[in-house]
Amino acid sequence: MADLSMSACADNTTVGEARDLRRLLAVVLDALTLDYAVDDYDERLKERACLARVVIRDGLDEPAWNADWLHSKLRAEETEAADKAVRHSVDRAFPTVAAFLADERGEGK
Repeated sequence: MADLSMSACADNTTVGEARDLRRLLAVVLDALTLDYAVDDYDERLKERACLARVVIRDGLDEPAWNADWLHSKLRAEETEAADKAVRHSVDRAFPTVAAFLADERGEGK
C-alpha cells in the first residue's frame, strides 16, 4: 500500500496516488449511497455493496483503474434501473400490451 504520509507527499507519484485513493473512496461512497425511495432499494444496495467490497479489497493496487471501473458499473446499474422503471410504468398503464410483449420475449407466464 502507498505511503501517504506528509514526508512522502513531496514525491509527485505519491501525491497522484493519494488523489487516486481519494477518488476511489468517493466512488465507493457513491456506491453505498442510494435514495431510499427507489423501488428495489434493498436489491440494488446489496449489489452495490458487493461491488464496493471488491474494489476496497482489490482496489489499493490500482486505485484509479478501480475507481473508473466502479464508476462505470454504477452508471450502467443506474441506467438499467431507470429503463426498468420506465418499462414497469408502461406495463402498468398498458397491461395487455405488456403481456403480449412478455410473450414475444419468452417471458410470459
